[in-house]
Amino acid sequence: MWVRVSLAGACFAGLLSACAIIDPVDRRYDTVGRSLATARDEAIFLNLVRASHDYPLSFTIVSNVTPSLTNISQFSLPTFLEGPLFKGATPIAPPYTDFLFNNNTASNSTSVSTNFSVSTQETSTFYEGFLRPIDLITLDYFIRQGYSHEMLFWLFTDSVEVTIAGSGTYGFRYDPPNDYGCPKGVPGNRCFIDFVRLATATGLTVEEKTLQKSGGSADKAGGGGGGGSTQGGGSKTTTTVFPRFCFSHVLAARAQRAMSKDDLEQLGNAYKTQGNPRCGDTWNPVPESNVPQPDTFKFSVDGLTFRITPRSAYGVFEFLGGVLKAEREHLQPLQSAYIPLSRRPPMALPGQDVTLSPSLSTVDPSLDRKLIYVRDGGGPDCFSHTWFYDGDYCVPQEAATTKRIFGLLSQLIAIETAASDLSITPLVRIVQ
Repeated sequence: MWVRVSLAGACFAGLLSACAIIDPVDRRYDTVGRSLATARDEAIFLNLVRASHDYPLSFTIVSNVTPSLTNISQFSLPTFLEGPLFKGATPIAPPYTDFLFNNNTASNSTSVSTNFSVSTQETSTFYEGFLRPIDLITLDYFIRQGYSHEMLFWLFTDSVEVTIAGSGTYGFRYDPPNDYGCPKGVPGNRCFIDFVRLATATGLTVEEKTLQKSGGSADKAGGGGGGGSTQGGGSKTTTTVFPRFCFSHVLAARAQRAMSKDDLEQLGNAYKTQGNPRCGDTWNPVPESNVPQPDTFKFSVDGLTFRITPRSAYGVFEFLGGVLKAEREHLQPLQSAYIPLSRRPPMALPGQDVTLSPSLSTVDPSLDRKLIYVRDGGGPDCFSHTWFYDGDYCVPQEAATTKRIFGLLSQLIAIETAASDLSITPLVRIVQ
């Protein structure tokens, strides 16, 4: 009798413990968060690889994730005989024992699923922003987040025109292997990479001035200036932001300390001059508010006039894809791509990279100086991994600059995307 009582108690105890089973939120939240971060990085990486193969880019976003877990446990008392058997009696049912267990006595079922919505960003509104040249306010956003000035100049500068009094105007554009930004006849055999380093060494940056106008709407400002308005006392106050390029002697000194002696010597004495305008000088942008603003940025250094044409967010992907292709295939400059002999590596061999590949001169040589660092294969030491028709690609953990660029690109995509931009939303269900 005591055996039967013990078994019955065990069944009730199991029933109570089944009621206490819960789905822990912290672990599933952590798993979903890590998975979304990995998916975001791999999507960016895949678009860079697609750009390096001249494939169209594709942008999608996971707009909603709903993980779920269902656990159903059922317990009941088994069929058993009450009291001793009468002499000569037999059990009422096979297998002729006092207890009868079956699938109605104890059962358990668990179902785990993750539902997420995938939305395409291939909309007119998205591409209107994604193809628009990056303005000074957006550039200032990234400068204030601590991104390297030199890295930002590489990413956001499409071309530079330099006007030299008495010599003419020269254009610099980096597009390997077609063009390495070394126009013939320019004094000092300057190239695009020299401009990027010169802008860094002279402390070129962005400053903003915020003005408020009461009693009506303010005129639109240049450089993509943003603004907001507040209502109070029956009058409307509009805030307008005016950005401009300027030169900071503090940033210049910091960059020059970080650059090597060889890099500074390559610039000659140009980095020692103070550009115009200087950051912090008196500046009244009000007269500029009614003047149509160009889509290029202009400033001067020691009598030289520079005009910068910025890239769009889409252009940043295409630029990095071109650099990745040149480094992966060790592309040598085409015959039409002029590079001064003084800028070529000594005893250059077939397959050897030219010295004008994008690198950060303000980064210690013992660290990762490459603008984008990608290698073949995969493995646990990859920060991000993707594959294409020609094999696997890996961003190593030590590729610090490349990882920062991934963060910047995800921010660029988010800036150009609003919830209303997301259309076609298929529901994807994964059952584990």
